[in-house]
Amino acid sequence: MSQQPMDDRPRDWRRRRGRDRQAAVGNEASLAAETDALEEQSRTLFSFLEPAFDFIGIFYVPILIAGVVGLIAGAALLAFVGSLKLYGGIVLGIGGVLVLLVALSYFSQVIAAFFSRTGRYGVNTVVMTAAFIGLVVLANYVAFENHFRADTTATNQFSLANRTKDLLDNLDRPINVIAYYPDEIPNIDMLTRRGKVDTMLSEFSNRSGNFSYQFIDPQKEADLARSQGITSYETLSVSAVGTDIIDLVQPTDGAFSRLEQDLYTALLVATETEQKKVYFLAGHGERDINRAEDDGYQQIRDGLEVDNYAVKTLLWSTQDEDVRIPDDAALLVIAGPTGELPPAHADALNFYMAGKQPDGTPRREGARLIFLAEPDTHDSFRAFLALWGVIVTDSYIRDPEGSQPNAPRTLRVGIYNPQAPPEIVAPRGQQLQVSFMPGAAALEPVIEESGARLPVPIAATTSSARLISDIERTDPIDSDPLGIYFPALYLDIAGPVGAAAPTQRPPDNEIAEMAVFGDSDFITNRNVQRGSSAALFLNSANYLMGDFSLVSIRDREFVYREWNLDANEFNFVRFSTWLLLPGLMGIMAVVVWWVRR
Repeated sequence: MSQQPMDDRPRDWRRRRGRDRQAAVGNEASLAAETDALEEQSRTLFSFLEPAFDFIGIFYVPILIAGVVGLIAGAALLAFVGSLKLYGGIVLGIGGVLVLLVALSYFSQVIAAFFSRTGRYGVNTVVMTAAFIGLVVLANYVAFENHFRADTTATNQFSLANRTKDLLDNLDRPINVIAYYPDEIPNIDMLTRRGKVDTMLSEFSNRSGNFSYQFIDPQKEADLARSQGITSYETLSVSAVGTDIIDLVQPTDGAFSRLEQDLYTALLVATETEQKKVYFLAGHGERDINRAEDDGYQQIRDGLEVDNYAVKTLLWSTQDEDVRIPDDAALLVIAGPTGELPPAHADALNFYMAGKQPDGTPRREGARLIFLAEPDTHDSFRAFLALWGVIVTDSYIRDPEGSQPNAPRTLRVGIYNPQAPPEIVAPRGQQLQVSFMPGAAALEPVIEESGARLPVPIAATTSSARLISDIERTDPIDSDPLGIYFPALYLDIAGPVGAAAPTQRPPDNEIAEMAVFGDSDFITNRNVQRGSSAALFLNSANYLMGDFSLVSIRDREFVYREWNLDANEFNFVRFSTWLLLPGLMGIMAVVVWWVRR
């Protein structure tokens, strides 16, 4: 009985081998299909990101470059452009993400690079470089916050006085200084002064964070200059931010030798720390600054106080022999005296005009005086004025073309001298209106060839004006002198009448400035608000006190120090700088090579 085989495989081994191969192939195909189905059902998050990493792997070079550029640009925006900090942070973040993606794509290579021998050296170099840069940045930050400047000049050219430093250290409000200079400097002298102004303002700014300055061409910023009363180049406007207080500083001489002390005074005025003092002389029948009646001066006192001046009365009794003008007097006003000037008082005034104290010691500042005269001013005061270059007539001015029609004794002052200081007659570029002077006396300057005084009329009458000696009469007659007369004068005074002509510029304390008016009624409470009466007086006071300094600070002269060498010394310096240092460096290089060869 025959037995059937256990399977259907052919007995021929060759045929059975082919069938086995087909079965294996079928089994593998089914196994691959099952594996693919299983993977399709169990894919991870990383498998979804794999195409993105493949893309990064292909374009890693431009992505890495873009990331590095983003890091550098973002850091630069954050560090140097405050208004773009938000965008700088965004750019910095994008650059960091790009670099991080490239690093993750090549994570194994990055790790190997860091932990291989070459990588360790590289990491060490990067760490040392980063540490060095960090130390440099930290040192610069500390130095910036705690900077120290040393003045190595022989005369301390770039050092401020201790009192100036103290004032700047204690500034309690922002101060802004505008220096009005043209953009195109016309001459070397102005260029030199501008450089000195820039250097001085820079010293002030470096000392205090509350002090700032800028240079402006007044022609390009005409509205700003006009609003601050700027009428000429080389004027410094010092103001406290948030206030209306403005103090102007102008060169006192060709070298601007009192720049620091003038800026110091301007800071005191702008911060209301100290005020310039105006003294009204009393004791000889002068006007009363505290009197509120029509003939008083209360309103003009208020006007001076509004301009930030301290107004005081200087009382000299006729019995007082030991009298003197205070050292802090920025301006002395003698308003309409009716009494006699005692000899001791005249001596004190003469010493003041000469820049000295009664004991002969020099005053810190020169005299600044406003005298308000009348046709009936006492002869003793007339003598004082005549000594310093002004003659006051005993007649009043009757100008048919310039007097007030319904009050013929009142002179309408409207012809202002264009050669007078513009700060007086045309502040802020606008000429004064008419001022009213009842019974004004004519003023005549004493003319001498010595040149010790420079008189400048402030205002004048028409050519039809006459002098009338009888106060009761208003109608001119033929015997009344006819001509052009001056009701107001300004004088620069270097010496009294009869003094020898100065051969050189006297010291500043010996140069006096004086404004004389032929009337004292035009700034009384009755008349001060009429026309430009108040402005005429206040402008004159401002001008006279414009360069008055509340302190005395010695100016540092620039000394040109030469290094004088003979021919041998010059050759030694020249060739040693050419050969000595390069030779030393070469020798050191040879020694290092020899040791390490």
